[in-house]
Amino acid sequence: MGLQKLILNIILGFLNIFVKRFKIKENQVAFVSLESKYLDSDMKMIYDVLKQDKQLNLKKVVIEYDQQGIKQNFLYMLNCIQQLFVINTSKVVIIRDNNYVVSTFKREGVNVIQVWHACGAIKKFGNALARKYPIKNYDYVIANSSYWKKPYSEAFSVKEENVVVTGMPRVDCLFDDNYLKASKNKLLAKYPILKDKKIILYAPTFRGNIYQGFSMLPFDGEKLINSFDENTYLIYKLHPLLKNVCLPQHPRIIDMFNEDTHELFALSDLLISDFSSIVFDYSILNKTMYFYVPDLNDYLKDVGCYVNIDLFPGKICKNIDELIQGIQKNEVGNLEAFKNIFFASDFLKARFNPLKFTIIGSPKGAIFFISI
Repeated sequence: MGLQKLILNIILGFLNIFVKRFKIKENQVAFVSLESKYLDSDMKMIYDVLKQDKQLNLKKVVIEYDQQGIKQNFLYMLNCIQQLFVINTSKVVIIRDNNYVVSTFKREGVNVIQVWHACGAIKKFGNALARKYPIKNYDYVIANSSYWKKPYSEAFSVKEENVVVTGMPRVDCLFDDNYLKASKNKLLAKYPILKDKKIILYAPTFRGNIYQGFSMLPFDGEKLINSFDENTYLIYKLHPLLKNVCLPQHPRIIDMFNEDTHELFALSDLLISDFSSIVFDYSILNKTMYFYVPDLNDYLKDVGCYVNIDLFPGKICKNIDELIQGIQKNEVGNLEAFKNIFFASDFLKARFNPLKFTIIGSPKGAIFFISI
């Protein structure tokens, strides 16, 4: 345990003595997020549904966590103190990322639901990798398919039967033709130069980790875009952890870091990614994907994957020339086989099933998680 984590552990351990004196509020649901200063995606959708029940007391503890700098670490410590109190006085806690306070200080009687921030996981994560603290004390995890029961059980340290197949609220919009049309028109109005153009979306995940720092895989975007005519554009949507990355300066390359990922899905004609979980979301649209993974062998050795590379729904490219050639020849993968494995069949036809993810009131006013 590092010095900063040791200090945080001592402070939270001391305060936890007093927090335990407070009762758990049977009607309180807490939403905790470390990725943003506001609720979004699945968290917001679930929050908006629950706030219609006036008997529930909803709490939010949010922060955009960045480990860089003394100020950020101090703000994170204050946030953890707030988390400690809110989490341990709530009957239900909903999280979307790994949580140190839950893993270390969760008290008996608090129910934690992990909704995660993705529809699956190509790369291994959580307890499947070396960590500075073990992930534990989660009670349920929601998923798109029974395929994820074993991986999520390993990554989050929950029983396989507590990985509940419900579908994910975050992809509801991708089944909505009106949303897709409106999103595309919205971006075309903002970027009129893209009208009637072929649009290639490059959206990779990061390399590295929160302790050693994050980096971007080298990618020759200029060579790629120069291999296509003036009617083709390349747009970058880098992972939120890849901030302040200098991109190639080219008239047909556009940085869309701040645009909504699902809206970019609607705008684009094809996707280039790697081990990012967004390929699960993108597969819903039945658009072509390519996997640019020049570090494939090292990645499989050092990180590992929950998905066999033979199941990737697109051409695997180990260098930029293979990628360019694949796009030029319109080489496609087996999307239907991919979706049939990683989405339960009814979730390919219908949206998130609220009957399988329900927080309800008991005769005594208690709230709890059930699966049907």
